[in-house]
This record gives sequence, C-alpha cells and structure tokens, in this order.
Amino acid sequence: MKNTTLYIILYFVMFFVHFGIWQILEIGFETTFIKYYLFLTVLFTMVITILSLIKKIYPTYIGFAFMGLVMFKLMIMFLIMKKLNLSEVPNYKVHFIIPYLISLVIETLYSVKLIQREDAQESPKDEKYQ
Repeated sequence: MKNTTLYIILYFVMFFVHFGIWQILEIGFETTFIKYYLFLTVLFTMVITILSLIKKIYPTYIGFAFMGLVMFKLMIMFLIMKKLNLSEVPNYKVHFIIPYLISLVIETLYSVKLIQREDAQESPKDEKYQ
C-alpha cells in the first residue's frame, strides 16, 4: 500500500468515527456537518497533493511549503466558518476544531515522512563528497 493511501484512509476513518459519534449523540445539523467535511476534505487533498508535487519539483522546500499551506488552510477556514454557519451547532468548537486538528496532525505526519525520505535519499550523496 502506498504511503499516501494510508494517510487518506486515516482521514476517512476519522470522518466515519466522527459521523458515528454525531449520529449517536443525535445532534442534528447533518447538512452543516457534511458541508464542513466536504470543505475540510478539499483542503486536506489540496495539501497532500501540493506537498507531493513539491517533493518532486523542489524536494528541499517541503517544510516551507507545509508551513505556508497550514497558514493558508487556517486563513481559508476562518473565512469560510461564517458561511458554513458552524456556530449554530451545539458545542461546535468541539465538533469542528478537533477534526481540523486531527487532519492537521495527519498532514504533519505526511510531511515529516516526505522529509525523512528526502533526507534518506540525500545521505549517501553527502557521505560520498566528504
């Protein structure tokens, strides 16, 4: 199984677990929940895709790209929060910040793995020239 696939599966496991908890608690607002997760999924796939592209084009800048994408993602999230009417949902901070943070952790782990692979590929070259 490809490494990227594992992170995408982890993301969707988070979604299904959260949706199951949402249904058990009978909160309602399923439309808001689905809209939020669609938006979060678009951001998640955007970050994973851009990081994969940067690894191929500029592998030494994966960390900088990740930091920029995290700032972009946070900025977009603040702009969209009002449009999605998240504040109408009871305990919305718990239900919407935790998935955001979990997706951020998954993206961070993916970035770290990309950086580790890049470092492992560069190590033999560096030792050869010393």
